[in-house]
Amino acid sequence: MLDAVTVSEAAPGGANDDFYLVSDRWALVLDGVTRYPDDGCQHTVPWFVQRLGLHLGYGLATAPHKTLPDLLADAIGRTAGEHGPGCDLSNPLTPASTVAIVRLADDRIEWLVLGDAAVAWLWTDGTVEAVTDDRADQLGDAPVVVADVPRYDPVFVATVRNRPGGFWVAAADRDAAYESLTGSVPRTQVSQVGLLSDGVTRLVQRYGWSWRDVFDQANTHGPRHLIEAVRRAESTDPDPARWCGKRHDDATAVIARVVV
Repeated sequence: MLDAVTVSEAAPGGANDDFYLVSDRWALVLDGVTRYPDDGCQHTVPWFVQRLGLHLGYGLATAPHKTLPDLLADAIGRTAGEHGPGCDLSNPLTPASTVAIVRLADDRIEWLVLGDAAVAWLWTDGTVEAVTDDRADQLGDAPVVVADVPRYDPVFVATVRNRPGGFWVAAADRDAAYESLTGSVPRTQVSQVGLLSDGVTRLVQRYGWSWRDVFDQANTHGPRHLIEAVRRAESTDPDPARWCGKRHDDATAVIARVVV
């Protein structure tokens, strides 16, 4: 079984676009993509991630025979069906989310990652491995615009999001689920798993932490310590504009012991 501790916090001054669910057999973390002004949708990002997450959780709870990509595809399809006629789901910037899932399955732990969330596991020998989908960071000389924060030009994003050679997120197209990174690890060789939105993984990707540090600090001080640490790092960053994206982001961590 999974014995999880969790934390989720909005970026200072904003609503939380992250979402998580946990059970003793599976866990998921979603990170809603910051909304674009012309996304063709009448709904908020929290509306989207909550419905996607609830549909995905229902599938994980009731259809253990289905693969993780199939469950994600079903959740995307059901969420798309809840949009109204005023929502243009053909818009390439329609609301979207990154996804991280783990599930216990017999003697394996299955995982899925889509977008820049992460799944990490602490082996029983004390080493750590992690998977994150960095295809959005492999776009070459992608044009960046600076409004409130540096971010990829929306006109460019519309040409590469959920397209071959670009990057993939959970939006309105079921087929994106089958572009997820997936795999499994032996259950008896893993002591803990972690699912983290990129508001937490920036501790590793920007601020010099190791993945082992993430587990050690969460185990010693509790998962909220991860958010406190990332907020300190963001606030004292001498040059936050060197990063593409917001100075502060929503941050979610699920850290679960694997009880054999």
